Amino acid sequence: MNAGREQSATYARSADWAAAGECSHAVQFYETDGQLLDLLTRFVGTALVSGDVAVVIATKMHRDGLNKRLKANGLDVSVPREQRRFIALDAMATLEKISSNGSIDAQRFDEVVGGLMDDACGSGARRRVVAFGEMVALLWAQGRGESAVQLEQLWNDLATRYEFSLCCGYPMQGFGNRHAASFMKICAQHSHVFTAARGGHPSASRL
Repeated sequence: MNAGREQSATYARSADWAAAGECSHAVQFYETDGQLLDLLTRFVGTALVSGDVAVVIATKMHRDGLNKRLKANGLDVSVPREQRRFIALDAMATLEKISSNGSIDAQRFDEVVGGLMDDACGSGARRRVVAFGEMVALLWAQGRGESAVQLEQLWNDLATRYEFSLCCGYPMQGFGNRHAASFMKICAQHSHVFTAARGGHPSASRL
């Protein structure tokens, strides 16, 4: 086994989002940032050391945490970044680009995110594309649950044109009993639902 495969096996040792499949739309509800970053590191790290493409649309805190963990695992992201195999964007800035008058604009989403995925998926190389996004979590935190569902639907529409594996992340503390209906709407937009109980042990269900 070569070094790249050994490193890939290290990232994939624990159950992770890749278990959802190559063309899936999963959601991760997490208790702590550490839980999310551990899962995200395995997801992105496995893709990069396998020669695949990783797209990350996340907050600065989570992008910085991801970079720190990848570096600690011996992965220099400068090479895949130069090869356009590692694309990391700020979630808030990207959300602003796809919004118009305070609402999600489908045309702008297609131009910005659709253009990004066209670049990631349309290189001609037969590479797997994985993506992580938390623009929806920002919308939910702003009390814009319907907009979060709309954005999830736009991602699903995009998946009819491009092949990629997407995982979205929401902190569990943003949900309570009064959010049960909206919670179910969000889950219904995904092929797989991952939850992390206190203590960091993930579980998953398929919808």
